[in-house]
Amino acid sequence: MRVRSVAASVLLGCALCVAPAALGAGAQSLAIQPCPEVNDPPDYTISNGAKAWMKTNLRSDYLKGPGTITYNKTTTSSVNASITGTTSAEAGVIFAKASVSLAVSVGASYSKSDSWSYAATVPAGKTLRLQQYKEGRSFTVQKYRIVPPCKVKYLWKKKAVAPVKSPSYLWQLVG
Repeated sequence: MRVRSVAASVLLGCALCVAPAALGAGAQSLAIQPCPEVNDPPDYTISNGAKAWMKTNLRSDYLKGPGTITYNKTTTSSVNASITGTTSAEAGVIFAKASVSLAVSVGASYSKSDSWSYAATVPAGKTLRLQQYKEGRSFTVQKYRIVPPCKVKYLWKKKAVAPVKSPSYLWQLVG
């Protein structure tokens, strides 16, 4: 029994001597850098997701009521996301993360060519027009990175609105 414990002690001692030499600079960098995420590129968090209706490019002329406005055209409806101060590559990453976080697919833009037809009654004494809205999501984006010693550093926080990638529209009378 005593021989086994002596042999185990000798082997353990040898392993402790050889391991740092075998690992070389890798062991030293691990000792200096306790948090491997420090070298990762910045990342983003998505929060405060909510449904939003975004104005598209489709609208009628104004009509002074009483009367009925009829919008009937074959054209392309389009809308663009709103997030300021980001590159298109960065925006792409943000919309991909937002799609996962919000559980609905959103993007930088949405367009659809179709025959659009809608009518609404303008009450007496009002001057209104029809406006098409596309369903979207508003959310808050925070850019952050991990800095030594394993702390989160927030770089900026912005509001964004992006259209959902499904054909969901709303027509409304507006002033």
